Amino acid sequence: MNKKILAILMASCTMLSLAACNTGKAVPASSVTSAPQETTAMSSESETTVPESETTESSGETTEETTAEETTAETTETSETTSETTTEKKATPTPKPIGKTTVTNAYSRSFKVGKQKFTTKYPKVTIKGVSTSAVNKEIANKFGPIAKKNDSVVKYSYYVGKNYVSIFVTVNLDAGKDGNNYYVYNVSRITGKKMTKAEMLKVLSIKDSSFKSKVTSGIKKWWTTNVPNYKKNKADKDMYNKAVASKSINSAVPFVNVSSSVR
Repeated sequence: MNKKILAILMASCTMLSLAACNTGKAVPASSVTSAPQETTAMSSESETTVPESETTESSGETTEETTAEETTAETTETSETTSETTTEKKATPTPKPIGKTTVTNAYSRSFKVGKQKFTTKYPKVTIKGVSTSAVNKEIANKFGPIAKKNDSVVKYSYYVGKNYVSIFVTVNLDAGKDGNNYYVYNVSRITGKKMTKAEMLKVLSIKDSSFKSKVTSGIKKWWTTNVPNYKKNKADKDMYNKAVASKSINSAVPFVNVSSSVR
């Protein structure tokens, strides 16, 4: 038989079989058996069965096409899912509100030296929602023994900032006379812990070099104003030199006072 005619007949048979599958209706036997003997033999199992040789080829093509389509669809879905996952923004955690902050006396008493009355006291800081026990213990250990001495006076001032509380403690070891020692405690209102110098400068947006310059000029101004003749007295001069020495300047810690000025 002419190969071209056979190919047309086989294609017609395939189309009829596919039509049966698509419509759910059986194709009349005549439409299949009208084909040559070899075609009839290949389609003898069922009226709607495509010849085995064609089933192999057609099935293979269909499988490849279906696989390609399904793979494309799955890839697209996966891509879309990945895209959705990638573009989905993580929820930003809501910052914990800062609790009410108070600075009160941890210890206070009054005493007299002669006829002069003095009050000595040291602080404790309380921040609602966080523990401040560590810094309060440090303050109590430092100033508790001093405050109990009749010849020593401990005082303090403080400032509550947005994210911190700054405490400034003054100690006079000889009540009624000049000569104070100063201590600074900066406490985070977020963690309740004592802040380092670097942390405090970062909060205040001040460079370390700028702070050191400010400290140096402040010390010089204090001595010039309060002890104008310090250069003529060896003891005063030695104290001045020690105050402006690099070791002293480097150890200085920023303190914010009531007027929000950095000291």
